[in-house]
Amino acid sequence: MTKVVIADQLHPDANSILTEAGLDVIDISNNKNELFANIKDAHAIIVRSATKVTKELLDFAPNLRIIGRAGVGLDNVDLEECKKRQIVVVNSPEGPTQSVAEITLGLIIALSRKLIILDKETKKGNWPKKMKGHEIHGKTLGIIGSGAIGGTLAKYCIAMGMRVIAYDIVKIAELEKLNGFEYVQLDELFSNADVISIHVPLVKATKHMINQSSIAKMKDGVIIVNAARGGVIDENSVFEPLKNGKIAGLALDVYESEPVTADHKLFELENVIATPHIGAQTHEANRKNTSIVCDKLISFFAN
Repeated sequence: MTKVVIADQLHPDANSILTEAGLDVIDISNNKNELFANIKDAHAIIVRSATKVTKELLDFAPNLRIIGRAGVGLDNVDLEECKKRQIVVVNSPEGPTQSVAEITLGLIIALSRKLIILDKETKKGNWPKKMKGHEIHGKTLGIIGSGAIGGTLAKYCIAMGMRVIAYDIVKIAELEKLNGFEYVQLDELFSNADVISIHVPLVKATKHMINQSSIAKMKDGVIIVNAARGGVIDENSVFEPLKNGKIAGLALDVYESEPVTADHKLFELENVIATPHIGAQTHEANRKNTSIVCDKLISFFAN
């Protein structure tokens, strides 16, 4: 019987979907200590971002034929090693699109209106009524990476009256037809955007894309949001610009090292919003990611 190991927490539907398809399901998401013992005779494994599918793990899985990543990023899977072993890797890039686009929009508004600072000061009894933020209407949003999430964010922000410019090595014809949307070169995006939102994977070409040099090209008072992958921003390079106002606000849902600790240098700054990599952590995205990956595994074994 085909054995599938669920290593990270999925939607409860996962067990029933896979079992009804005739697959033998072993869910160890609540007991990671059992991973190596169960992977040795598994034909498939499903992970989210927590479990790292390394060469060491693959060495314990001689029968593994497919890896399902419930979500978008594949940086927790050793793709080169999988290729060598002819192990198929599938993910669900379409699953968390709305959830990540929505939290990104929320973070843009929260930074623009200084909501976190206002919340904190109001709860202290300081009544900071004179503190002013900015509207996003009429501002220019620069999107780095116009795939499913970046494209959805573009549509949301155009509907709210923003002009959207984007940089991507692949141009999406549907987006180019939108009134208020334009593809530009990366340096042009840096110099023209009031808000910059990052939606690219972490690869060699994108590592530390936001750095001292690129920040120097940006508008004074720019807002930056990263709900994609840690490491695209060089975290050391943004500290001083955040202190001196070159960067008016930064929102991070992802970090160069995760989980992040309380002594992170950026957490000293009140114009930094930090969330714990929860862009896709909605009930709806969890259900979609689970369903998509399970269907891909079932289809793989059916063929």
